[in-house]
Order: sequence, then structure tokens, then C-alpha cells
Amino acid sequence: MEPTPATPPGQSLADLERRLERRFATHARVVVDADARPSAVLMLLFERDGAPHTLLTKRSADLPHHPGQISLPGGRWEPDDADLVATALRETHEEVGIPPAAVRVLGMLDDVHVWVSGFVLTPVVGVADRPFTVTVNPAEIDRAMVVPVREILQHDAVLPADAGRRELRYPLDGEDVWGATGVVLRAFSRAVAAGGPA
Repeated sequence: MEPTPATPPGQSLADLERRLERRFATHARVVVDADARPSAVLMLLFERDGAPHTLLTKRSADLPHHPGQISLPGGRWEPDDADLVATALRETHEEVGIPPAAVRVLGMLDDVHVWVSGFVLTPVVGVADRPFTVTVNPAEIDRAMVVPVREILQHDAVLPADAGRRELRYPLDGEDVWGATGVVLRAFSRAVAAGGPA
């Protein structure tokens, strides 16, 4: 069983990077067969007010898949995408206007099977090395949420270590974050913890 942090480690963006890089270098990622519906999301880490933050989105209520839910920027793989990293970067640019050149990719978390829609989700973790402006695409996104990483780790620390998918709920920025996004936040929290001391 992977460790869950008792207190939020990695108080700076550089600390988080070191932890995650160690984790990605030593962990054999779980890959789910995605013959039919591969997709990818981006967990973008960046500094805001001297602390690491990430970006979540509230999906438009008019979308056919997961309307109104909280998610990470991302979407379905397209034939023109070189790989799933390219998918995550392209979709992030389309949804919130952050150009791929602004993102330095650190690695990928374990794949997540989204049972309701049949998609297999590959979470890509990256760092914004330069300032960016969020420009929400209203056709896909209702709003963007800037969330402190510390809050994610704090909420994760009080969840059961063996929590099932339905129990992984993170109250962030006035929203209930659950489902596949909750699974990704749990995987991220465990990756930070498993990366060892900053």
C-alpha cells in the first residue's frame, strides 16, 4: 500500500518537483489498455502567492460527457496527437488558453479507467515555468479554479488509506471534487508522499 501523507509535505514548488521526479524515476506506472477511448488530463503545478497551486475546471453543463463536474484540463486523444502528453497539452490550451510551450512535463501518474464514459484517463503532471493567463473557453468550461496544493494534501490526509472511488471526495474552492478527478488527486498525493523528503 502506498503511503498517505500525515502532514502536507513539499511546501514549495521546488520541493514538490523533487519529490515527484524521484517518484516518477522509480515507480512503474500502471497502464490500462485503452483501445477504444484514450484520453489525458494535465495536473499543472505553478507558484501563486509563494506556494504551489494547481488548476481545476468546472465543465460546462452542455457537454455530453461529465457535464458540470470538476475536472483537470484535458480530453480525448485525437489522431493528430503525437502521444497522450500532446493530448493533455493540446486540450489544456483549448480549454483554458495555456500554451504547451509554457509547460514542462515531469511525468505521468497511473491510468484511471472512467467506467461511466469508458474513457481511460492518463494524468500528466507538469510545471509552468513562466507566467500564464487563463482564458476559459465557454463552450467547454464554466470556470477555472486555482487551488493550493496544500489543501489537496490536507484533505487527502484525512481520507481513509483504503478509500474506494466513491469515498474520495475533496472539498475545494466551494466544489465537491470526486470521481475520476478524485482518483487522480489521491494518486498525486501518494506520489508526493512516496517521493520522500524534499
